[in-house]
Amino acid sequence: MRKYNIEMKKFNVIISLAFLGGLFLGCGASGKKDQFINDLVSKMTLEEKVGQMTQIDKRMLDSDEDIATYFIGSILSGGGSVPEDNTPKGWVNMINSYQEQALSTRLKIPLIYGIDAVHGHSNVVGATIFPHNIGLGGANDPDLIYDVNHATAVEVAATGLHWTFSPCITIPRDDRWGRQYEGFSESPELVSGLTAAAIKGYEDAIDMFDGRKIAACAKHFLGDGGTTWDSGEHSEGGHAYKIDRGDTRLTEDEIRQVHLPPYLEAIKAGVKTVMISFNSWNGVQCHGNKFLINDLLKDELGFEGLVVTDWAGIDAIPGDYKSDVITSINAGIDLVMVPGSLFGNNHYKTFIQFLKEGVEEGSVPMSRIDDAVRRILSVKYDLGLFETPFADPEHAKIFGSDSHRKIARSAVQKTMVLLKNEKSVLPLKKESRITVVGSAANNIGIQNGGWTVEWQGRMTPDFLILDKNSDGLINKSETLGYFKAVYDEKFDAGAAEGFFKGMDSNSNGVVNKKEFDKNKEKVPFQPGGTTILEALQGQSKGKVVYDPLAKKLPKGNTIVAVVGEHPYTEGFGDDPGIGLSSFDKAVLERCYKSGNKIVVVIVSGRPLMIEKHINKWDGLIAAWLPGMAGEGVADVLFGDYNPTARLSYTWPKNINQVPINIGDKDYDPLFPFDHGLSYK
Repeated sequence: MRKYNIEMKKFNVIISLAFLGGLFLGCGASGKKDQFINDLVSKMTLEEKVGQMTQIDKRMLDSDEDIATYFIGSILSGGGSVPEDNTPKGWVNMINSYQEQALSTRLKIPLIYGIDAVHGHSNVVGATIFPHNIGLGGANDPDLIYDVNHATAVEVAATGLHWTFSPCITIPRDDRWGRQYEGFSESPELVSGLTAAAIKGYEDAIDMFDGRKIAACAKHFLGDGGTTWDSGEHSEGGHAYKIDRGDTRLTEDEIRQVHLPPYLEAIKAGVKTVMISFNSWNGVQCHGNKFLINDLLKDELGFEGLVVTDWAGIDAIPGDYKSDVITSINAGIDLVMVPGSLFGNNHYKTFIQFLKEGVEEGSVPMSRIDDAVRRILSVKYDLGLFETPFADPEHAKIFGSDSHRKIARSAVQKTMVLLKNEKSVLPLKKESRITVVGSAANNIGIQNGGWTVEWQGRMTPDFLILDKNSDGLINKSETLGYFKAVYDEKFDAGAAEGFFKGMDSNSNGVVNKKEFDKNKEKVPFQPGGTTILEALQGQSKGKVVYDPLAKKLPKGNTIVAVVGEHPYTEGFGDDPGIGLSSFDKAVLERCYKSGNKIVVVIVSGRPLMIEKHINKWDGLIAAWLPGMAGEGVADVLFGDYNPTARLSYTWPKNINQVPINIGDKDYDPLFPFDHGLSYK
């Protein structure tokens, strides 16, 4: 990537804007944003307007020059869509190069670049990774959420991006849904009470960057957390989505009561963008639902910002692609995420062609196009992109700062829910003898969950777990066996083989510890961080033994079993059973036979079915998906922090109770909504 003289670029942009009649430079003679935007729109051709309404994943660009050729208004990075140099400075250089293309056009309208920074700036190696929303909901602390999101905004701005597709203010109502951890709670009241802090944390100006701003995105509108099991008919890569992207079968009164309230708060808080949901509502795709987008969101609620689709979201509207384009724009969509053809989606050039044809044929009114473009330009104006379109590479130095890591640790402390504590087995004494077991004890991939560097996250089992026969070597069979036991019916032999192949650099069919560690460091499977095991070892004043398979369990030790779900996102996490993995159940069975006290830490994106096991546990903590700061988990286990979090989701007794939510008839869960113990 070329490097840029930022001050010179600023000068050139200011000079270029003189082309617009001197409308900027302190907002020109009128000093009014509306006049600036209206005058700019009046100068735009249809091709320029349609280009502004097009958003492309960076991986799908046929050529960087297409940004200028087609007047593209927005670029995004989906999960795993990263520059070759996945560092803060690498991001700045890449985005600045794209911005140069945008500013080479006649009207010099800057790009807006978006990313899913859903629990920190999690696509970038070295980012501060915070707990997912399921944990933050349990903390129920608006100040904490503000701090987490503001720190995230700083890191997003430091890498040159302008927009995060967050927060998710969904109301998940079924634990089997693979996106449950993205939501704060099953309770509309709780989510609504946290929404403003989540929005303002992102959108408050960042003083250290001369007031640079980041746009937040309230998502997904509307009812994505209320879909019916087995209504998700979407298939991607042969994977059936059982509830994700399904049908929300609720009356209008019901959807208004349960799923709409957080959006009222988001609009009050000044959210700049809203993303439409993949789901349908009573059989009508949300991306083509004019009542939801235009009548409800824009007219009734008065949302004046930008409405964006989800990934290729309009493609699911019934009919051919041209009709999808026309229907979605007429429904009120302003900016269309057209990722490209790499994953079998429609190509951005096709979208541009069809939208132009729709206008020229009279199927899409020019007034609808102009309204969409004004909304897009308004967000860019508010973010200061016309004045300062380029990022300064020097800002990258603040990325992943110590102050942000402290916020992450504090967030983890405040999200731990103490569910059971028989005979005060917790807190652990730092001088005690502890044996740590389980799949999630030393696995930063499980800790971070999905949306971390890669869209689906990444499993990162340690060498001791894979080396089942303890011969100092791991082979393909051992690797496949582990993945099969952890993924159970979702086991993907191809992915497991790919993992092993990535480790086996010399292709001799075995991997030793040195080779494993070298390749793990070489390949950015995940950001840095401290595992729960490492944190326990670092804070203990006694003896901490790591025995992940629970092969040797001497008497007189307290066992800390850290069990959890493998990483997943969206429909790949749809799970009819949501129980412990075969691997962790086998480990726990060995623990039960030892006669030791057992403290279980569950690392998961939702409540798991544990009714058959919990009576054998002395202590239980729901750690959710804590992110990189394993120290926060150890702080609670050792009593350096008194647990304060409570369940923001009902914990069912068994799968037959799912879905179960506070207020249901015959409500009788294993742990009720708002349950949570403390040491004092």
